[in-house]
Amino acid sequence: MAAVGERSVRLVLAAAASGLVGVAAAFALAYPTFPGGSSWLRVIAVATGSVVLGFGVLAVMDANSEPRRPAVDPLVMWRAIGFLSGLWAVAEFVLLAAAAADSSGSTPLTLSPSAFAAFATEISVGRLGTATVILALALCAIGVAGYRGAASWSPVPVIVLASLALVARPITGHMSQFAFGSIAVAMHVVCASVWLGVLGAMALSLRSKSAWATLLPVYSRIAFWCVVGVAGTGVLDAVLKLDSVAATVETGYGRIVLAKIVITVILVVVAHRIRGTWLPTVSGHRSTVEQSVGRAAAHVCLLAVAFGSAAALATTA
Repeated sequence: MAAVGERSVRLVLAAAASGLVGVAAAFALAYPTFPGGSSWLRVIAVATGSVVLGFGVLAVMDANSEPRRPAVDPLVMWRAIGFLSGLWAVAEFVLLAAAAADSSGSTPLTLSPSAFAAFATEISVGRLGTATVILALALCAIGVAGYRGAASWSPVPVIVLASLALVARPITGHMSQFAFGSIAVAMHVVCASVWLGVLGAMALSLRSKSAWATLLPVYSRIAFWCVVGVAGTGVLDAVLKLDSVAATVETGYGRIVLAKIVITVILVVVAHRIRGTWLPTVSGHRSTVEQSVGRAAAHVCLLAVAFGSAAALATTA
């Protein structure tokens, strides 16, 4: 168990580092203008929330798969949900405090409680941030209670709460100015989160060949539609935001969009290779658990780089 826990910590740290690499690359591409400083923490919050959502989706996949013997240990799932949601709540609270400080012209260390309360309850952006923190805390409480009580609860509330928390901020961005823009953004965020989150949850929780053989084919089918959703809504976002084709190389926003396209193409190529090589070996029980976890972790880190560029893009003018 200690080795499993240590491996999980390494995976979380590697994914976090990969996300920060994506943000750093976006900063370099956007020069001489830069994304907002909140990008560094935003990628941690979104990636963490995605894995929480991923555990909920993975539990549904497990419940509807054959054989009926659970592939995911409920204790592992609830513990991970509790820990990751707690981390998510902390990150969102810091983002909320930073936004409140920026709004009042102060710093997070000099922000007065009254100014923070006013921002969190009276301004729409602040209310959405507050709602996100509350949702993350609720998920943390569910995870802790589920772990302590060895609960066999439905994962649907986790999916609903995590989805709402993930889309709360993005749906009020620039895309909300267009017809169906908020719907497209919500779809983009949820598809991307499921794409990364389910695979991250699998890497953190699946510890047998049979579990990988049962759930990886299901994930592969879900991931295909996630790619379609991410690509389609991402293209729509770029078309509406960029004034011209030239803007893709002349503006920082456009260059980050190009980087996201390149990373997405790489991810699609890797996914195609997975379907042709890794998936058959896993289905045939010819891949060890360590090999499966390693491949999943590598793919999660590559996805985290894309999440880093997306977090930076969201704060780029």
